[in-house]
Amino acid sequence: MRIELTSGAISEGGKEIYLTVEIHGGEKSEKRSFTLPRALYEGLCLPMPPAEITEENVYEIMSADEQYRAIKKAFDILAYGRNSVKTLVDKLRHRGFSDEVAEYAASYMQKNGYLKENNDAEREAECCVEKLWGKKRIMMHLHQKGYDGEAFAAAMAYLETVDFVELCVKLIRQKYRTLPKDEKERQKVIAGLVRHGYTFSEIKDAAKIVEYYELPGRI
Repeated sequence: MRIELTSGAISEGGKEIYLTVEIHGGEKSEKRSFTLPRALYEGLCLPMPPAEITEENVYEIMSADEQYRAIKKAFDILAYGRNSVKTLVDKLRHRGFSDEVAEYAASYMQKNGYLKENNDAEREAECCVEKLWGKKRIMMHLHQKGYDGEAFAAAMAYLETVDFVELCVKLIRQKYRTLPKDEKERQKVIAGLVRHGYTFSEIKDAAKIVEYYELPGRI
């Protein structure tokens, strides 16, 4: 088998290298095209085309090409919204990249500041607060999104500044207006508040505030 690097071209912006490789085996030959970032291409120390290359060279080119495609796909994914490292890896795997390449791309995005997990986790928590969710539901949501370690701690630090009793009061007034006097209906509302992530203690304190301002002469 003979392998030849037949052509190489630089993109208009100079950031990408386009390579063509021909693999000759007996009567058959196969031509394949690859795109590599210029910095990675230069690190491979390939001969100037046209030139014969080794199977190891081809493997290195293929690996670099796949890594680059994964990085570009990661940019596309992040353009649609926040992702933890874990969810980004999962999405890349779902799009056909190997575990190793998906993890490489996610690590690249994080190391180069394109994926700021701590900031994203905190912002995700802020969005949950805007939805009037309780702390328990927010914590579960963050775990489901794949935030852990320092990122989860950053979100928790923000949540410590939130008054969840006040948030529960807002939810009661917005969703239910008030707490029903009928015990059966009242329990339904309480169950709904629990599903939103509030503790019974927070609900009890919020109920006192809501009912206090419903007394005659209160504003």
